[in-house]
Amino acid sequence: MKAFGVIALGALSATALAETIHTKVAILGGGVSGISAALNLTLNGVNDFVLVEARDELAGRAQTKKLGNTTIELGCNWVQGLGTNPINELSLKYGLKTTNTDYGDVSYIDQDGTAMGLNIFIFRFDGLYGKMQDMGLKRLADGEVDISGRTGLSLAGWMPETPMDSAIEYFAYDWETGETPEVSSMDFSALNGVAYSSDFGPDADHDRMVIDQRGFKYIFQKEAQRVFKKNDKRLKLNTKVKSIAYNKNSVTITTDKDTIIADYAITTFSLGVLQHRDVKWVPEMPDWKLEGLFGFHMATYTKIFLEFPTKFWDNTEFTLYANPTRGLHSAWQNMNAPNYFPNKEGNYIFMVTVTQDYSYHVEAMTDSQVQDELMGVLKKMYGDKIPNPTGIIVPRWHSNPLFRGSYSNWPIGELDQHHENMIAPLHNRVFFAGEAMSKRYFGFLQGAWTTGANAASAVNQCLKKKCPTATYYPKLYNAKSKGDKVKRDIV
Repeated sequence: MKAFGVIALGALSATALAETIHTKVAILGGGVSGISAALNLTLNGVNDFVLVEARDELAGRAQTKKLGNTTIELGCNWVQGLGTNPINELSLKYGLKTTNTDYGDVSYIDQDGTAMGLNIFIFRFDGLYGKMQDMGLKRLADGEVDISGRTGLSLAGWMPETPMDSAIEYFAYDWETGETPEVSSMDFSALNGVAYSSDFGPDADHDRMVIDQRGFKYIFQKEAQRVFKKNDKRLKLNTKVKSIAYNKNSVTITTDKDTIIADYAITTFSLGVLQHRDVKWVPEMPDWKLEGLFGFHMATYTKIFLEFPTKFWDNTEFTLYANPTRGLHSAWQNMNAPNYFPNKEGNYIFMVTVTQDYSYHVEAMTDSQVQDELMGVLKKMYGDKIPNPTGIIVPRWHSNPLFRGSYSNWPIGELDQHHENMIAPLHNRVFFAGEAMSKRYFGFLQGAWTTGANAASAVNQCLKKKCPTATYYPKLYNAKSKGDKVKRDIV
């Protein structure tokens, strides 16, 4: 990597001195994918690269914040899939403190505040959900067209009729995918659901919630330390990418501080950032790629944390409230459940999750307005005598220009070929990584980790031998199916 000082035109200022950096590889984004890509290059003997990150630290959506005396996770919170899942292996390697999540440990409260014993109903839904997943996997194997999650649930025999039915469905479906069954792919959601539970060994089908006070980010930042030493000039923090110009010979990246000319680039921007055109591409990405990117969905998953002086909710891990408005403040999690955070006077934490439209709803409000709305719901659940919260944290992933959402979801209408176009490199110079680029693990950290490694491996081949063959589809056409004729006897 070579750097040359360049005096910018115009008045001298703090930004007048810029650099033109020449390097073999530019990694754009310092989240989980970017760290994985940098580690893969390093382990394969490639050290001539830079990593550009807009924030002041690495780890992307693995972010923490203090609520009272407790460190909570704003973004990713679970190791989802155990066994040989690389995220689980990193968790074990660095002794990350986690606790098992028991999705069957649920209290149910009807819309009028009456406690209900309904575990039998969620078990019924789980059975039908499993039937839908089997149906989706079979349709994929047989090459049948995709259908929506809602259609799949209906075919499996699930018809929500009450507010509690809707709360159970939300908890089991939207709370995982980040979007409703109406807009989600049944087939690829089924693949996604079984992949993390079946790809990593026989005992992998479990989730563990991270409660480590060092934060989930700790394990990724420790891996980054294997690559970047203190004051490493290859690591460009607090640096925003403005534009990417690419051709068949090189890639030129313009940031708010300097210009980077690289032989190859690996972009790990979130799907939301790519969709929002926050970075200018020169030339614009081709339509076949944009069609795939714009067609995929960036979901928003918002965990709202409330701190109370005393604990008034049940000891179960989860509480479902039958809100007549589906998905609005229905799924609550007890952060002081056994083996979670300690029960400390003045530092009891109750978390509620909203997704997509209701994430947008709360992001448009002030924290105090969100708190008032939540207290209105909690008083319906537990009565008027509950204490007021002493703290609140409301993440705003959708409106954050560095992320534009929480994680991706495969929508109905997006073909497998669309997704291959999303992944396909441009001129074998710009490669794409990130959780959205994983067919099997979209939405999961292991998707981010593996695609970062895969992109780096492809660049490594380009550097040392010949770029691997990549498939893309310039145009996609409807299949022409031959129908069966229904004959009617004449009476």
